[in-house]
Amino acid sequence: MNQISIGMNARMFPNNWRPALQEIAFAQVQGFAAMQFSTRDKPIDEGMVGDPFAVVGRALASAGLVPTMEIMVHLDVPDPTPMEVLQANLPAILGLGCRCVHWHPVAHTVIHEPATVAQLERELLLHLSRAVELAAHHGFKFGLEHNEGGYPIFCKPEVCRATLDAVPGLHFVWDMNHTAPDELAAFKQLIPRMSLLHVSDTPLPEVNHHLPLGLGNIDFADYCRALLDGGFDGPAILEIGGLPKSGGYGRDTDAALIDSLRLLLLILKR
Repeated sequence: MNQISIGMNARMFPNNWRPALQEIAFAQVQGFAAMQFSTRDKPIDEGMVGDPFAVVGRALASAGLVPTMEIMVHLDVPDPTPMEVLQANLPAILGLGCRCVHWHPVAHTVIHEPATVAQLERELLLHLSRAVELAAHHGFKFGLEHNEGGYPIFCKPEVCRATLDAVPGLHFVWDMNHTAPDELAAFKQLIPRMSLLHVSDTPLPEVNHHLPLGLGNIDFADYCRALLDGGFDGPAILEIGGLPKSGGYGRDTDAALIDSLRLLLLILKR
């Protein structure tokens, strides 16, 4: 039976840090089914999660939580390469038991020149193919997350579709909060290739606010209906807070996560 398993972003950021074991206990009590570990500027190490990877991995398994990982890679610098970043995070991926891993491609400065954007997207194809091979060898799914229109790299659904067509075995990570209304139908067509969802609210047509559910106007019932009808079966990670648009860092409070979980569960039951 296809299902959407709701998870949360582990709050392990420098300005909002909690030990992984504490986050796991919270997630288990509240009824979450998955947990995402995120890295931006350096590989995840044991100090970042608060305990040895093996200890955290056993706790995740005992709590019945599916571990996932988001890795931000910068495409406008030659070093480290995306594959080097993935390799550096492999001890955490394997130690935590991550089942879904993906790259979120970005640049240090926002690039708007179409030719440069297209070149960076093309150059990532070989790395994506190698990442899919590495993931298959170690037994996890590998995906690519799209951006919103203000960050043009991999923001267009047609570019994402072409990339998926060019890299067999590559999965897609759909961020609902990145999706403009006029591109919704095109992103829904990618549902058969999706392995992971990022879920937060935004005041459409504005995107990327990362609000708790109910504080924007996304029609989550419509999105979830399309996902289930399209055969999606995987984690949906609540990515709340973290941007000035969302009211500043630390918006991902216990109460906001609990309320968003309850609202999404209610929508799914309907």
